[in-house]
Amino acid sequence: MGQDPMAALSAVAPLVRAAQQVPPAELTPAVAYLAPAIGAAPLPFVAANAATAAGAMVELGADPGPLTRIVLERLNGALTGTHAFLDTWLARFAGRPLPERDQAGMTVATGMLGAAIGPVPAMPLLAAWRDGPHWALAAVACLQHESARAQLGDRAAWMAQVDPLHSAAPAFMRLILALRIIDEHVLVVHRPSRHGAMVWVGGVADNFQLQVLLADAMIGAGLVEGRRPDQRWVNAMRFGPDSSELEHVDDFFQLADATGAVLRNETGPADIPAISGTRIVVLDAPRYSRHWRPGRRFPITAQARVDRILTQQEVDAWLGYVAPAH
Repeated sequence: MGQDPMAALSAVAPLVRAAQQVPPAELTPAVAYLAPAIGAAPLPFVAANAATAAGAMVELGADPGPLTRIVLERLNGALTGTHAFLDTWLARFAGRPLPERDQAGMTVATGMLGAAIGPVPAMPLLAAWRDGPHWALAAVACLQHESARAQLGDRAAWMAQVDPLHSAAPAFMRLILALRIIDEHVLVVHRPSRHGAMVWVGGVADNFQLQVLLADAMIGAGLVEGRRPDQRWVNAMRFGPDSSELEHVDDFFQLADATGAVLRNETGPADIPAISGTRIVVLDAPRYSRHWRPGRRFPITAQARVDRILTQQEVDAWLGYVAPAH
């Protein structure tokens, strides 16, 4: 990638096509081989495009392995640079549209920003704007693996970086969805029955998915009365298919956090605030009927598993702590 950048760029598309023809087990060593070369590539555009190709291999079944660390490091820099680019562009060219990321758009942007702040300081800002979506897509591919999500560190800091960029490129919106996936125990309390449990939530990307899986887990454990969700709904939320033609799913609860704020279905588990390190979900009866189609945001196995039923004293203590829904 450093010796012949143009050859490296021209190899990206054939590489992805070839990857579609081999078993996933053969892709993992290929990703492991590519990862250090991507990290060491001197030209940002070459590195970003190669990372997108490696991410495509991950989505085809490869383990991300060492690619995750490299992608997250480069993504962090690209996000910081994208914010700096936007601040500079809006300050210098208020009212002018943001540049397209194609060759023509970047050529114009390079001339404008170079003239405004100088070519040398302009180049890293332009590179971040151009390459940010590539790093975001590579990160999305990696974050479909629990091992990669474990490397995120401060998830709130990532969300604070990415959320303001949600309209800057579709890849950033996709990254926001991936950052909402958690793999941890959540304290779940059903307020009407005054029952609760510690529930392991893994691979769940939004609260549509979470609500159905929680209903299946809590009703199945005998903690909530009622009929369990249709097993086809549960399977679709857990395993797919994601273009399901199943009839709509009914809602089971209104979800709230410990402050009483309603958890919108469009948000995800990582948006649930943690109290003393534990995310708390309060289940109330639904206020009105809602429906949606079953399916997942990402093709990864999801689960909500009751691991420990809370004692009545524990439930009473938590319900005395949490606020009423509002």
